[in-house]
This record gives sequence, structure tokens and C-alpha cells, in this order.
Amino acid sequence: MSIKRTVLFTCLCFAIIIVGCRKEAFDAYYGRPKGLASPIYQQLDSMGDFKYFLSCIEKAGYRNTLGSASSWTVFAPTDRAFQQFMTENSISDTSQIDKKLAEKIVRTSMIYDGERLEKLADYFHSRGWIEGLGFRRRTVYYDFVEDEVQSDGKIRKIISTNRGAGAAYIEAENNNKHITYFFNAYMSSNGLSATDYKTFYPNSNYTGLNVLGATIDPARSNIIAENGYIHVVDKVLMPEPSIDQYLRSNSQYSEFKNMLDFFATYNYNATVTRKNEVLTGKRDSVFVKGYSSIAFALNNENYIKEDANDAQMNNYSVTIPTNAAVRDYAKRVLLKYYPSGTTIKDLFYSNPIVLSEYINSHFYNTQLWPSRFTSQPNIGGEVTKLTPQNIIESKILSNGAFYGVNSSQQANVFQSVYGNVLLDPKYSFMRTALERMGLHITLRIPTIRYMLVLISDEKLYDMGFAYDAYNTSDPIRFKGGNGTPEMREIIMSHIIPLEADPIPTLSGKGILESFGGEYVKFDNMKLMSSGTQDSAVDKRYVKIDSISIGNSQSGPLNGVAVYLDGALTSSNTNTGFLLRNLGADKADSPYNRFYRYLIASSLYNATDGIVKGVDIGANYTLLIPNNEAIAAAIANGDLPAAENTTDVVLKNKITLFLQYHIARNSFAIDGKKQGTFETLCKDVEGNTQVVEVVTNQNNRLQIRDNSNNLVEADVAKSNQLGQRIVIHSLSGYLRNGI
Repeated sequence: MSIKRTVLFTCLCFAIIIVGCRKEAFDAYYGRPKGLASPIYQQLDSMGDFKYFLSCIEKAGYRNTLGSASSWTVFAPTDRAFQQFMTENSISDTSQIDKKLAEKIVRTSMIYDGERLEKLADYFHSRGWIEGLGFRRRTVYYDFVEDEVQSDGKIRKIISTNRGAGAAYIEAENNNKHITYFFNAYMSSNGLSATDYKTFYPNSNYTGLNVLGATIDPARSNIIAENGYIHVVDKVLMPEPSIDQYLRSNSQYSEFKNMLDFFATYNYNATVTRKNEVLTGKRDSVFVKGYSSIAFALNNENYIKEDANDAQMNNYSVTIPTNAAVRDYAKRVLLKYYPSGTTIKDLFYSNPIVLSEYINSHFYNTQLWPSRFTSQPNIGGEVTKLTPQNIIESKILSNGAFYGVNSSQQANVFQSVYGNVLLDPKYSFMRTALERMGLHITLRIPTIRYMLVLISDEKLYDMGFAYDAYNTSDPIRFKGGNGTPEMREIIMSHIIPLEADPIPTLSGKGILESFGGEYVKFDNMKLMSSGTQDSAVDKRYVKIDSISIGNSQSGPLNGVAVYLDGALTSSNTNTGFLLRNLGADKADSPYNRFYRYLIASSLYNATDGIVKGVDIGANYTLLIPNNEAIAAAIANGDLPAAENTTDVVLKNKITLFLQYHIARNSFAIDGKKQGTFETLCKDVEGNTQVVEVVTNQNNRLQIRDNSNNLVEADVAKSNQLGQRIVIHSLSGYLRNGI
């Protein structure tokens, strides 16, 4: 061998030695550690009783996925579990389990991230783990394009939305289904028991280690693998349908499902259409099915998505009435004001809010457990009026709890005074106005009681109101201009808070304060407001056609709805002219002598009848001493004898006297308001003088003045109504003490 070859051979050997040494060092640092558990697939294979599951893994194409890196939690069904599954589904051998079925089994058994059982009970929030809140996890399984049968029998290709009602579909997400598990750690900390589980899975045993209807083997759980954890289960897990899918497959809820269809949306999606064409070779258009104008989308698997993983700790719940229950409620409540032959479809096109309110009353944006069925509030904050005896079936579906019930929820909105406006098409304008002003919200609360006087569309149109949806600045029009201010004043006069008082006996006589602070008088099934009082004598009181307090079938109202043959209006007559209209210019009027001082004073404007200090839009009470009381004031030197005196000091005395008898805010003789009220009167230092309502009963009013005198009102000549004014006749006069 030449020297050259010898050198070359020596170098080669040295290189081999060096490389070998480096490989050993590399393997020692980067190689598979000794004692590391094998991947999930290999471990299942070595255990010996998972041959059916392993066969499905291979058919589904997940051998490499579960046999290599990444991180998974796998609920692995034993061969015995598979034998039970095949018997229940009339499958003679695994050859009848095709790729599609195998994918459902395997992908439902896999959840993202390898976790021990105790960690699954925690909620993985964006800010970290929150202990004890988790009872659901996202699986690898998701549906792609489905066939949906339309009302005309044709097939439409759809993919379910992955966001809430009205929200855009996210193409980058697959809308993965979730599975629910029931662990002691979660159940006990949330006050739940075996009954909550058994209600959903009556044929399964509750062990506190349940996933869907299966039981986790405690001796074969938390099996660590290179790529996650294995938990052995005694049943094959299959993907549950979504609420939307379940309703499509169950005809006993078709009436409710048909209502939902009115709120379903279908948006063509080019990306999904192309993807579906690649996978199937078919050039069908694919539409994203979603929902709008109801509380949530029943086919969304992702819950709210306020946090990426919020579906781990909550889901939706629904109580869906049967067809008979829907038809019964529609007849008794939803369609009761419509002519015979009106359909739910007609109702949707004329007043869709009624249907959305009805639908939403059956929805919960949280997990509704059986033990909390009668106490958990729905999405509107209402507790159901149903009982557990109304439940005909209970299921845990992929995106929520499902209860089939044999009766409709009696929604508070329909058992309220607002419900009479909402349901009756003759009052749609009033309903629109109430909603635009936000006044409908309080009217529908069952614990807050009102007398609501209804104004028909016809009457509002006669008054000069109109609705123009194209006028974005103010669609409510009044005689050609913006009408919301005028409408608000009208509407607020028709809302009368009852608080804890009983419903007034409208066949008697009395006075009531409206929501806007103006008063309404009633007398023998007639109503009068300050505006109707200004009308001709025969129209001062407007006839009540009927009243409604609800009934045993629809439920009681939160007060009383009054149907009126007209409308309650506000007076446009200023104070001085109002007194004249009430006859104050006549000598026999109890207001006469006070009126004469008023119109002669510097407070009065004879041109328009305005009294200085009595501002339009504010509420006042005129406490008018009768003629005998004025005579007593003159005799006592508290008033000059001449109304039109030119003496500056005496004129000021008259002004202060008049002002002290005009109180800010209004109060009627009705047994309600008492206490201190400011007047228009001020002393030389600018301090506002007050009067005190000491006694206020239905038939008596006593007022204390600055001199500690008690003055009685003449009830028969009091409670007169004006433009945000109540007028009382006093048997004495009030001393301001200035």
C-alpha cells in the first residue's frame, strides 16, 4: 500500500471514529429518553383488548397521528365495549364499520391536549387554569357539509355556523363538537348529584367518572403516553347531534322547528363550496346556515366565544315544546287577537318580535341541570313556570342540554300589560313607540305593576301621527315634523305606575298619577286627562271600552290593560287661561278672588296666560285659597284690599302671597304624596320657602305653612287638572312668614 493510500485510509478511519462519537453524543442529547412511554397507538396495541378500536383508528387514518408526537386525550373503548356497540347497532363484525363510521368513533374519542382526569375538571381560560369549572372539552370530530331538506322537499347543501346568531362564519375554524363529562370534583362543588346525571343517561350508572353515557375505568385511567393520556371507557363514544340537527331529525318538535326556520339565514360560501367540490367531485353550492334575531344559533358548537375555550365551562340549553303544546299556546296567546285562519307564518311577516320573544323564552345561555330546572333563569332572566313533570325527554347534545316538554313556557312578556300591546296588531304603532323610547322594558317586568292605557293605531293616525321608516332622523312623524317628543308626552300619560296599590276600581271615582307626572281622573269607566278636560263638555271623559287583567289560560298581568275609546292628551292651555276656563272669572267660583289678584299682578301675562315662574314642561300644584280665605287674608293684613294697588310694597306682598301658593312638583288628594314641597316664593336672601303636606288621604288634604298653621283643602273643588298642573281649593290661606 502506498504512503498516499495509507494516509487516506487512516484519515477515513479517524473520521468514522469522530462521526461515531458525535452521533453517540447527539443521540444522548436529542434521542428518545430511556423509559419514555410509547405513543398512544402503540400502548393500546400492547394492552391487547383494543383490537376493534385500533381497527377503527387505522380505517380513520389516525394511526400516524396517535402513533407519533403531538398531545391528545383519548377515551379508549375496550373490545367488550365495541361488542356491545355492534350488538346495539346490528353490526356483525368490524368489516361493516366503514371509514366514515370509524372516523366518528375515533375523532369523538379524541380531545385536544393530553390531560389527566383531575385536570379535565379545570377550565383553561386565556388567563390560565381556573379550577373546578370544566365539564366539557372540544373533540377532534366536526361535521362538514350536510344535506338539509327544504320545505319544498329539495335538498340544500349547508355547513353550520360556528358563531352566535347574526355573527359572521369563521372559515378558519371547523366548528368541532364537544363531549360532556361528569366528574365528582365538578358535580359536588356545584351542588349536583347522581340524579342530574341519571336524568340524561337513565341506562348508565353514575360513578363520578362518566363521559357521556360511558364510565371511565379508574384502574385504567391517567395512562401516560408519549403523546398524551389514555382513559379507558366501557362504551363506544359517538358524536351527539347539535340542537339544530336533533330538531331536524325529530318530527314531534316540527312546529317549533318551523318557527325557527323563519329566523334561519343561508349565506353562500365560495370557499366551502370549492373545498366540498374537491372532496366530493360535486359542484353543489354550499350555504352557511346561521340564525338572526333570536338569542343564539342552535347549530353553533362554540358557545359564546368570549374566550377561546368558554365552551369548556358552559353551553346552551333549550326547553322545546311538542307540536301540540306549540299549537295550543299559539291559539291561546300568540294569535288570539288575529282573525281565524291566521297562521304562524302570517304572524312572522306582520310582527316577528312575537315569535322571537316566544322562542327566546325557551332558551338558556347556560347549562340547565335537571335539579335546577325550576330555579335557573332563562336567557331573559325568567324562571320557568313549567315543572319537571312537563319534561318528556332530556338529552345532552353536542352544544347544549335539550329538554322536550309538553307545554310552552308562559313568557312574562306575554303575561304583562306590554303583552297586550305586543300581541294585538291594532296597537302596533304604540308598540313601536314604546320600544323606540325604551319604555317597554319596564312594562314587561312581572314584579313592577302598571295600568297601561292602550292607544290604537287608528287614533294615533287621527291625531296627526305617522310612521316613516325611511326618515332616519325620526321615523315617528307628527303633522309633517319630528314626532317623538309629542309621542313621548302622549305615551307617558298612558302609563300609570301602580306600585303596591291594588288595581283601581275604574267603575268608581279617583285620580291616578301617570309615568310622566301628570294626573288622570277616572269616573264610572271613563278617564279624563288635562287635555281631554280642555275639550268640549261631552268629551271631557273618554269612555273605557274594556279592561284586561289576564286569565287562567294566559296568566295574570302585572297590572291592568285598559282599552280606551280615544286617547289621553295633555293640555296646551297656560295657567291663567286654564283658571278662566274653569270659571275663575265668575264671582261664584271659589278661585275668583285669587284669580283677580293673579291677573292684576306682575306675575301674569295677559296676552298668553302665562304665570311667571310656572315653566312649561315642569309640574306644579296651585293651592288656591277660596274667596272666604282671601277675605280673611285681607282682614289679617296679609293681603291688601285692592288687587291692582300701585304701592310697591303692597304689590310685592301680593307677589309673595301668590308665589307661596304655587308649589313645585304636583300632588293630588289621593293618599300618596306627603312631605315638604318648595314654592315659587323666596325671601330677601333668596331662600326658597316651602309648604308641608301633613295629611294626604283619599278624602282629605292638610298643609302646614311657615307659621305652623294647618290649612284644609276643599276636596270637592280640588284635583282640577291643567298643563302639568293640579289645582286644589283651600279653606284657608298659607302664611309665608316673610
